[in-house]
Amino acid sequence: MGQTTSETREYRHVGHLLPDADAVPRAVRDLVAAAARRGQRIVLACPAPLAGALRDGLPDGDVRTVAPVPSGRPPETVAEVAALVDRELPADGRLLLVTCVEPADGDWEPCLDSDALLNHVLAERPVDHLCLFPPDPGAGAPGPEEVARLTHPELLTDAGPELNDAYREPGELLRERQRRRGPDPLEETVPTLSLVDLDDMRTLRRALHRALIGTALHPDAAQDFVLAIDEVTTNATEHGVPPVDVQLWCSPDRMVCAITDRGVCFDDPLAGYGPAHGDMAVGGMGLWLARRSVDSLTASPADASGAGCTVRLVLNA
Repeated sequence: MGQTTSETREYRHVGHLLPDADAVPRAVRDLVAAAARRGQRIVLACPAPLAGALRDGLPDGDVRTVAPVPSGRPPETVAEVAALVDRELPADGRLLLVTCVEPADGDWEPCLDSDALLNHVLAERPVDHLCLFPPDPGAGAPGPEEVARLTHPELLTDAGPELNDAYREPGELLRERQRRRGPDPLEETVPTLSLVDLDDMRTLRRALHRALIGTALHPDAAQDFVLAIDEVTTNATEHGVPPVDVQLWCSPDRMVCAITDRGVCFDDPLAGYGPAHGDMAVGGMGLWLARRSVDSLTASPADASGAGCTVRLVLNA
């Protein structure tokens, strides 16, 4: 990619809304062709027809086509993109990664979170990342245009990449979205399980397994959910202020668990994205593991006065 008027960062995240799902705009072709002429490694993580159209006419070079990264839970999506980048990143020089962003179920909320998080997780990688979005149907919010504008520091135009004034820094954007969501409506009902002043993790695990029997969760998903709750509760007991309370609500379509201690609440929506050091035996990666096992993990003060900390884990059945 060419220079912009901004300071060049290691990770350059550029969005482009396709005017036609079946056509490749000239601006996209020109950007990929320019990277090929520079000898840049190019990875096309797009559906085969689009990848084929982008490869057509390119000079022989370091161009690879791989399967598109599926859109799902933001931590899983971000982890897959990071793993792809780390596999394909050349020993020196930059990587051009082209991906297509489209949720399987039409829900753009996870895509917004994922694309915001990529700016944080990949910040130090020397990658030019072009995200291609389908035409905006103009129904519902957020849609592809809003996701592209809020999460990409640059947008690709006919004149090339240009600075995007609508871009929001990932921590700021995710914190605002987290506060807007608020408590889950399930918390207004009687909990399926309530453990007050917990002091025995074995008691917690046994009680969780019993409570999840007969729910719509697959046994593997239930096991992962228990492990995620265990990790967060362990963090609360070791780093928070007792007592620690755990409440679980189960409905046919989702499970909500709230872990509350009396300590100071952490206010970092980026915490736990990416393992702290990569060595599972050392520990210190509980939040990262928990995030990858649930659909949502958020933290907020336990009461209106700002005292205490409640971490909420939500898993859709």
